[in-house]
Amino acid sequence: MPTRYKAETWVISLRDMLKTSVGSWLRIGEQSNKCKIDIRYDNGKREVGTIPILWKQANATEIYDSVNKIATLVKSGRTLRESIEAFYGSSPTAPVAVEAPSPELIRNSWQTFGESKLKRNQIKESTWKGVYAKSFKRLEKVLDKVVDAETCLTIPVEDLEGGCRTREITVQHLAQWLRFAVGQKHLDAQRWSPPPEQSKEIKDYIGETTKKATEGVPIYDNEFLELINQLSKNREAKAAQRWIFALQIFGTYGIRPAEIEHLRIQTINGEKSLFCDYIKRSGGGSTLPRELVPIHDYWEKEFDLLNKIEKGYPLPSFTGGVAEATRKYLQRQEYWKKLVKERGLKVYCFRHGFAWRIHTDPKYCNKISTRMAASLMGHSHETHIRSYGQWTPAGSVRNSIRDLLKD
Repeated sequence: MPTRYKAETWVISLRDMLKTSVGSWLRIGEQSNKCKIDIRYDNGKREVGTIPILWKQANATEIYDSVNKIATLVKSGRTLRESIEAFYGSSPTAPVAVEAPSPELIRNSWQTFGESKLKRNQIKESTWKGVYAKSFKRLEKVLDKVVDAETCLTIPVEDLEGGCRTREITVQHLAQWLRFAVGQKHLDAQRWSPPPEQSKEIKDYIGETTKKATEGVPIYDNEFLELINQLSKNREAKAAQRWIFALQIFGTYGIRPAEIEHLRIQTINGEKSLFCDYIKRSGGGSTLPRELVPIHDYWEKEFDLLNKIEKGYPLPSFTGGVAEATRKYLQRQEYWKKLVKERGLKVYCFRHGFAWRIHTDPKYCNKISTRMAASLMGHSHETHIRSYGQWTPAGSVRNSIRDLLKD
């Protein structure tokens, strides 16, 4: 394409007009004495095509009008080639071939997708109605703009920062649905097939965050005990006692909030032990059921947790999910407000406190390796080092690596 200072006046004027009406993502030039269109997609890819209009000043108005109409088709989700064919092709049915499925078809397909996941026990009903529903709401708001897998995985999340958790979850959910819909022949495979799971292409849709990951803030032992003490003074005695019970479990065993609904007591060699049957699925795999062992075993005894769990002592109502319900309850408590203001505590602080205790308390830090700590918390050794490496004492990582190399 000729540089601007060498271009004719009418070409410069035409390009300026198109830049204003269409945008800088589309450029025009001359190829074989015809008008060439060069577009750049938001993912960096380019596409070039020509339209059957002679590249001369007398055709400037016709070029301007035609390019504007083609740009509109491209912005609706068509490729440049499809847009040119739809505008100039001899077949009157060309535009129909690229029409998006009806909103009703997409909604029905999404519902069938959810029913399939629930039937296979791949997710809980609360997860479907809560987390997955939020992803679909994002899609539903832009159904008029979604015409293929590319637009399905970009437009619903374009207002979210690259790499953020909400964007990651939404892209994963929509990609799962697309694979299901294509497999069930609800959608055309050529147009709607998403990239493979965990592929580089999927990660490109998720993007990368520019923010530095924040380290988990633990609740310290004295703060945890004082929180329990303050809640015990709550006038809402019945509700408070249930929440105290839940928080005692969080703090004593360092579990994820959702795991509290998947606990069971098992007797081994005449001694009661607590197990968690929760399975957490993620891109890195799935967690396995594990035995829960308290670091402060005297908390387990003092709070009488094993007997209460075995006898079915009531837990609070976790409306909206355990973590969200816990957050809403705690944000009404004065002492918790103080901790949040002073140290930025969040619901996961009880789990972080468990890890902090393992790696900083003199009673434990030289006895429990990072590998064992990871097993206690139900995640991989890599995840543990990444999340809690800042608390591990000197030499502990080296010893853990040596242990791994012995296998």
